[in-house]
Amino acid sequence: MVVGALVLSACSPSEAPTFSNGNNTRMDAATALPADAVPTFETAVRDAIPVPDRGPMVISEDASCSTTTADARRLPVNLLIVLDRSGSMSSNGKWVAAQNGLRTLLGRLDGSIRVGLTMFPAPSGVGAADRAATYASPVVPIEALSANRSRLLSTLNNASPNGNTPMYCATEGSRSYYDAFTMDGSRNVILITDGAPTSECTTAPMCQLLPPDFACLLAQSNVASNEVRVSVARGARGTPPIRYFIAGTPDASDTFLSDLAFTGNTPRTPDCQRTTSCHYRLETGSFEADLTRALDDIRGRAVSCEFAVDADPSRVDPTRVNVNVTAGGGAATVVPRDVDHNNGWDYSPGMRSVVLHGPACDRVLADDGAQVRIVFGCPTITPG
Repeated sequence: MVVGALVLSACSPSEAPTFSNGNNTRMDAATALPADAVPTFETAVRDAIPVPDRGPMVISEDASCSTTTADARRLPVNLLIVLDRSGSMSSNGKWVAAQNGLRTLLGRLDGSIRVGLTMFPAPSGVGAADRAATYASPVVPIEALSANRSRLLSTLNNASPNGNTPMYCATEGSRSYYDAFTMDGSRNVILITDGAPTSECTTAPMCQLLPPDFACLLAQSNVASNEVRVSVARGARGTPPIRYFIAGTPDASDTFLSDLAFTGNTPRTPDCQRTTSCHYRLETGSFEADLTRALDDIRGRAVSCEFAVDADPSRVDPTRVNVNVTAGGGAATVVPRDVDHNNGWDYSPGMRSVVLHGPACDRVLADDGAQVRIVFGCPTITPG
């Protein structure tokens, strides 16, 4: 695929608008996240719809509103699978189902996709299962799937479920791994779990078990869950950010898992927080089928049409951005901005890139000779 040029509006620094002109959206106070861990979403920008789409058209790069050019490039994809292998995964065939679902995913992904694998608790011989530093090095480091597919499959085949659910150790270790990551491209985590996090690596209190101190155990659970939320939020706000795709059973609480997906920049619908459905819900009785569907959907979302905006965002007006596509031997046409992600483009979280969604993305992926041009300076075209 040939990626075309970015065209920027010519503005002096003093009059140039910025990407960060929206309002802050904060999570429910019950999540108890610190202020520096709460993601920012440009809701004012989302609602800016200056020009409706009235049929096929193109924004010419020679238009008077477009003057300066810069390069654009399609981002490679990095996937880190973070798999719960706690003892409860052995019940009701969940572990075998998880293995089967991941084998299917690895078989469907293109060899150029970079994939790695972390499991929690860490397998014996890897390191202390209750230390975040153990998880800073995945069991299988991220590498092009063409080079490590067999190692990933072998590791999955030889692993078995055992132990607690040190989820915070895994999310913090994974974040540390990506912090030290030197390869370019989007950063993604696929977290698969069947239970609530236990207290390893967290500041949760130690509790008496016999007889059980239920008040302490409840506090321990709340602290462990909130610290996982914080870990995910900080990863999602990193530079570059990590996206967290969450698939789990109700044992871990739909509210908790939905919070992780929302905080991790992967809400499934704009209003999913209202119904606590931002994540992929895996039912015990249909775990394998649910997980296979979830991973197939995640595959499409992670391997999306994402293009880096290699330009100074302080000089870009987000209400004056358009995407032109030439594919299938036809003429160039403008792809409207679609904030519902049905058929069009939208900004990635943090507005660091633009992403094509639905048929607009399919059209580009289906044609190796497709040309994508991102034009800045002219009022944004939207469905209308």
